Amino acid sequence: MEKRAKGVGGRSMAFKEMRDMNSDWRSVLHLGKKIIWPKGHRVPFGQALFFLEHGKVRLTHQSLEGLEKILWYIHEGCVFGETPFFDPMPAESFFSCVTDCVIYSFSQENLKNICQERPDLLVNLLCSMSRKLRVLSNQASSLYLDSVLVRTCKFMAQRIIPGSDPLTVDLGISKLEMASLLGVHRISLYKVVREQERSGLFGPFCGTTVTILRPDEFFKLAEC
Repeated sequence: MEKRAKGVGGRSMAFKEMRDMNSDWRSVLHLGKKIIWPKGHRVPFGQALFFLEHGKVRLTHQSLEGLEKILWYIHEGCVFGETPFFDPMPAESFFSCVTDCVIYSFSQENLKNICQERPDLLVNLLCSMSRKLRVLSNQASSLYLDSVLVRTCKFMAQRIIPGSDPLTVDLGISKLEMASLLGVHRISLYKVVREQERSGLFGPFCGTTVTILRPDEFFKLAEC
């Protein structure tokens, strides 16, 4: 069961959080500018490439009508803001600090120096951008093709606490944020969760953690 728990979600990658994808960039932080932003701060786009040293940021899409949809979360050890940095078109999405954050910004000139001195970091950046594209495309497919229950299981499968017995998931976010990420109304998500608690697939939610009571059935749904 432990082996399967570690591997589940790898095929889909939908709803996966970004974490430690660009750790090697810590070796060039001296070339960047250190910034400390408080929780809730909206990150300015386009002028710099950012490395998240500490904290958590969220990417949110905003429609012309002002409706918002959470796309993903990024944790420490990751570069972010690549799209507006390399393609300075008007953005319909924005990053905001979920927690107090320590961030390093890199200008165009900084990046030129990195290209010359550390080309391996550009390869690392291309790899992480490819991973993000895969996550986003699989996530879009899941939002279009999967039921709310399957989406919920895919989301949970990416957040299983390693070594937990019984199998336990730490959502890491509120149900309201989870509903936005999964593309459903919070009431719809609440109904699905309650139905599965009653059916015995999930145990009762305790804060942001929940126990998976029927792992085989859960994994089958998560791997759809």
